[in-house]
Amino acid sequence: MALWGISTTTETEANNYALPKHLIDTDRNTTPWNCFADERGWIYRRYGTTEQSGLSTTYYDEVLVPVAGLNTAGLYGSTDLGATGLGTATPVAVFFEDPNLNSPLSVSAGSTAGVTTGSTVNVHVVWNEAVYAGAGSTIRVRVFDANGANESTSIIGYAASVGATNYNADLPVFTNSDGEVLVRNFNGQITNRVSFALTAPSTVLTANVPFLVTAVSAGNSVGAGNTIIYVNDVTNVSVGSSVSLSTIVNAPIVSVGDTSVTIGSGSTIASTILIGTAVTFTTRTSASKLYVDLPSGVVGTITDFSGGAAVFKTLAGLSYNVGGGGTTATAGIGTTTITVTA
Repeated sequence: MALWGISTTTETEANNYALPKHLIDTDRNTTPWNCFADERGWIYRRYGTTEQSGLSTTYYDEVLVPVAGLNTAGLYGSTDLGATGLGTATPVAVFFEDPNLNSPLSVSAGSTAGVTTGSTVNVHVVWNEAVYAGAGSTIRVRVFDANGANESTSIIGYAASVGATNYNADLPVFTNSDGEVLVRNFNGQITNRVSFALTAPSTVLTANVPFLVTAVSAGNSVGAGNTIIYVNDVTNVSVGSSVSLSTIVNAPIVSVGDTSVTIGSGSTIASTILIGTAVTFTTRTSASKLYVDLPSGVVGTITDFSGGAAVFKTLAGLSYNVGGGGTTATAGIGTTTITVTA
């Protein structure tokens, strides 16, 4: 069973968070996040609705490999059969829902397409076992400008209830004690992939975002009138860009030459700019970046199927790549950032 990633002591990124090693994300768009452990063994859930989460009411489960007592601490009933179990459910991934609601996730959907102001955004937290997540459980999302600075007011995402909008939904659940049962109107989500909904900010932050750093190619004096500044590079510089160097901070550019830029009157004070002075070009950008607050983790009533124990809720350290879900500092196309634009 080692090939299926069963581990009781080292559920970390290094061992694929105890998820089946056959499902590692070499193709990041076909992710293992719909796979979990329950009493039957390793299960792969295929959703029939676009939510691709615990809010889905239509799905079917494939038993990839049967392992009795996999989601327990190694006990089956009251008898210790020496079975290998995972114990308490562990978070294995967190990511913003693909705005295109695709499965597999669409390439770079979260990191490049982003979402618009005031729209509904969903964060998915994935455990390696099926869990009961009570409605109202929360996750915290931090808000920054396009440079990842100047933090604004945080947003709280709430786990919705699959029963709240589907009053006659009978959810098939395979429990440790009773086998398969139908659960109606559960006030929360029964899944390994819990969806937390929040509303994107109604307005976005504005910041000067650097896109080119170069140097002054010829020294010259600047004054209070139109000033030409000769630089080594004008790639992607245009009217409307801004420039900062020496005592000049975010001066708007009024024209661009082959080897120079011109800033308007009133943008400078009299001074001399030497050859080699560093130059930074920026673009005024209106956008906010949302980051899942990993250290804060998940708050609320969430229990696993084995004895009703509370699951592990900390998300700190998660850095698994999930195609299209955003970006992290430690992973490429990954998990925890999405951009909001007007």
